Amino acid sequence: MKRSVWVVAALGVALMGYSYWGMESDAGRRRYDEMAGMIPFFVGVAGVALLGLAALLALVHLWRGRRIRRPGR
Repeated sequence: MKRSVWVVAALGVALMGYSYWGMESDAGRRRYDEMAGMIPFFVGVAGVALLGLAALLALVHLWRGRRIRRPGR
């Protein structure tokens, strides 16, 4: 489970980097002009969603790994 968190987070960061390149650099704006500029935008949205999923997976991993302490023992 821990590896899947890192893989999903790395993929999210890579997609956000691609989105930044596509929307903010001169080469990216030449490559994606007019309506094609939606591609890097939605790739960035997917990257943010994957980072959110990675955070959720990490929280689930931490929650499942906690020890239950019974009172009085």
